[in-house]
Amino acid sequence: MYIMSPALIIILVVLICAISLIPMGYICSLIILNHQKPDSSGDNPKNYNLEYRSFNIEGSNNANLACWFVPAENSHAVLIVTHGIADSKNSIFPQLIPYVKAGFSLVVYDMRHHYESTGKYCTLGFWETKDLILVTKYVEKYLANNLPICYWGFSLGATVSILAAAKMENITAVVAQSPFVSLKSVVYYYSRKFYHFFPWPVIDIALIFFQKKTGAVFKEVDIKQYRKELHRKPVLLIGSERDSQVPLKWLKAIQYNLGPSAELLVGPYGHNDCIKNNSQRKDIEFAVKFLNTAIDKKIQMEAAVSES
Repeated sequence: MYIMSPALIIILVVLICAISLIPMGYICSLIILNHQKPDSSGDNPKNYNLEYRSFNIEGSNNANLACWFVPAENSHAVLIVTHGIADSKNSIFPQLIPYVKAGFSLVVYDMRHHYESTGKYCTLGFWETKDLILVTKYVEKYLANNLPICYWGFSLGATVSILAAAKMENITAVVAQSPFVSLKSVVYYYSRKFYHFFPWPVIDIALIFFQKKTGAVFKEVDIKQYRKELHRKPVLLIGSERDSQVPLKWLKAIQYNLGPSAELLVGPYGHNDCIKNNSQRKDIEFAVKFLNTAIDKKIQMEAAVSES
């Protein structure tokens, strides 16, 4: 009777464990990609006596993006809005009305793989950033009429807004509510907190599958990589002490990386609570003031350059 040596047993156990990591990683990649397209509340600007027009933009990687343009009376800037995962332009719109009243024309769109927009996958920031850049170029060419362009984003939309601002020199300022630092950090964090398992090395394998399936380069979704491009870009970070989905320490890390032009506003609400009843909270007033200050500084700088 043949008896395996302890060393051979250890080698077999290690091999079995290593082989099992591959299907586990693949299953995790499917979880990462499992984002449902949300139903809409049916809300639209007309419900608030606001004029708007619908239009579509060809996004990146075969996505078609459903958009609204909501002009403000006496508009002094255009604010491009990017919502979070499992949300839509319809459901987030009521929180944006104070910006219209403050003189910001809005461009609100459904992210890829959300509501009326197409796109096979939500890629947690890679193709979404390229989509926002294409939306911005369209706005600059057809809608802005030489007005300053700013970004407002929530959660994934906040991260996308910061990343796109790093690549678009014409963006005057960014308001980012609950952004995450990087794609890898948010997937690692969710695997521990909500799925209760230690992520390494399964998540690393899952991200390889994710990358091959979607064409998204996950390492490029990392705000820290763009600190140089964002160092002088005004960015308002809005976070929460009670946000279990986007820890406040991430926003502090982003602020540290972006430098003195980044400000941090902290509230007591939870993740999804921070986009509810915005008109009843002080953070919307702070954000409007922040954007207007950035716009005024840009106008003054452009005037000084033209005079010199």
